[in-house]
Amino acid sequence: MAGSWPVRAQAKFVHRLLFMLSAVALLNARSASPISDQTGNLPGQPIPSSYFSMNILFHPKNHVPWPSVPLGGWRTWHVNWADIQEQPNNFDFSLLDKYVNWSQEHHTEILMHLSYTPRWASSTPNAPTDVEVTKPPGLSGPPRNMEDWRTFVRTVATRYKGRIHNWELWNEPNRPQSWNGSVETMVQMSREAYTTLKQIDPTCTVVSPAAEEAKGVEFLDAFLSKGGGQYADVIGYHFYVGANAPPEAMVTLINSVKAVMAERGLSSKPLWDTEAGWLGNTMLPPETGAAWLARAYILNWAAGVSRFYWYAWEIQHGTQIELVGPDNATLKPAGVAFATIQKWMTGAVLTGCSGARDGLWTCAFQRENSVSHVMWSAAKETTVPVPPAWQAHEVEALNGNRTQIQSNPITVGIAPVLIQ
Repeated sequence: MAGSWPVRAQAKFVHRLLFMLSAVALLNARSASPISDQTGNLPGQPIPSSYFSMNILFHPKNHVPWPSVPLGGWRTWHVNWADIQEQPNNFDFSLLDKYVNWSQEHHTEILMHLSYTPRWASSTPNAPTDVEVTKPPGLSGPPRNMEDWRTFVRTVATRYKGRIHNWELWNEPNRPQSWNGSVETMVQMSREAYTTLKQIDPTCTVVSPAAEEAKGVEFLDAFLSKGGGQYADVIGYHFYVGANAPPEAMVTLINSVKAVMAERGLSSKPLWDTEAGWLGNTMLPPETGAAWLARAYILNWAAGVSRFYWYAWEIQHGTQIELVGPDNATLKPAGVAFATIQKWMTGAVLTGCSGARDGLWTCAFQRENSVSHVMWSAAKETTVPVPPAWQAHEVEALNGNRTQIQSNPITVGIAPVLIQ
């Protein structure tokens, strides 16, 4: 009816207006400068549990129990092409069978990346690789015979039809140690794999080869410019930003990838962050690691990423952030934060997220009958007035501790807090 407005739509509009007014008031209270960091167009739909996914290494030599926290999906390791088909006529599915049975038992979807050419099939059998240090060279080379690639994809897709639904076409092809072939050959391999996968299971989801870091944007652009985007349902990327860069730097990189997608007419395709975290040999303080993980999950979603696979659940060497202890089970602060951030975000609609020049971030999450806000200060601990319009009465920390708001302003640090 002309002039009418559904109640829910009106409520959403009022909330968005209140968020903008409250955010502007907060930012003006902090400084006279305008908002300097915006995450762009917000997704607008409820955040699904599948967004909170994880790389889990499950190394065959280690005892890694199933994670004790909610898990939306997991990306596999140690079951690449070179692992499964070490010899031309020998397929070893024992480990992948275990993974698939485990995923079905826990109702968690697998994302399997189809990567790394066995040495016997490689066109560069002596080329170095640093991806699988225990494997022989040659994994980074294109296959000499494309039929070998088709046979592998057909065999694995047929065996796991209906049990593995998500496939990623290569791991970090912008790195010579992972892929030393041409962009054109990667497009060809993507076409062969996509066609085969869809013939076997038309409902499956195919993720593009996932380049990494800022240096990978050029590869992605070249891959898409040569038609690679038509052989993927989802654009995959690894949004690593460097050992010393904070999570907010991911927004800039995500926007660069989205700009390439837009230029190639692919803005409508979902964007997945299939691997990201903080690698290095210097461990961050545990509370800082927890804060960075939480901020990364908030900002990836706000910037337009629809699934995020953290790297990695049980990694304890070469990482700056540990989620579990040496027993691969006991949660560290970052592991607790992974569970907490899911509770805050899953099922909610992100209706606003912005940052000020001084590093203060404010994000709003709306549910059917409530609105909550998450705040953090990326630069330093600071005091922040809680707008009366929020009608907030408590603050929840990443460790799950809740405190009543006894005074206003409140103290906000590098770790996000939920204000409700």
